[in-house]
Amino acid sequence: MDASSILTALLSDKSVSGISKATKTSSSDVTNILAAAVPSLLKGAAKQTKGSTAKGFEQALADHAGANTSNISSFIKNEDLADGAKIISHLLTASDTKKIAKASNTSLATTGAVLSAIAPLFMSLLGQQSSGSSSSAIGSLLLNLATDSNVTSLLGSLLGGSSSGSKPSGASSLVNGLMGLLK
Repeated sequence: MDASSILTALLSDKSVSGISKATKTSSSDVTNILAAAVPSLLKGAAKQTKGSTAKGFEQALADHAGANTSNISSFIKNEDLADGAKIISHLLTASDTKKIAKASNTSLATTGAVLSAIAPLFMSLLGQQSSGSSSSAIGSLLLNLATDSNVTSLLGSLLGGSSSGSKPSGASSLVNGLMGLLK
């Protein structure tokens, strides 16, 4: 799996549909939340690869890497949302979650539920991609994802961009957030 595959899986119709069902949230709200959240999740994960949290983060990725994500709908249906909430507490601050809720025009409760539902999938996919890698290599993977020249077009297509190249505001937010990781 390459780095772009992580985004493809997170933002796929199956993922959005599964999260929508698990959280009783509309697919459009799930898409908007994910578009606003992915940059923050990547940034939060990148921060975990440095300093005193690096070894624990490597272990968490290894623990989640063994999950079978071949059937995303089934994976999401069987997720432990309490585990997802714990993951989110490590990756995002309360301020991050409030910003995501505001950017996606959803309630804090809805945003929290969607984030809790996507977190185990995010960790599993990232863990599978980085299996056996050091925290610095994982950090590089996250930065490579942010700098991948194909990411802009991938995100536009995943989030419903038209053939004219225009993207919904969520996709623009996601691209801007990814580029912000480099700063």
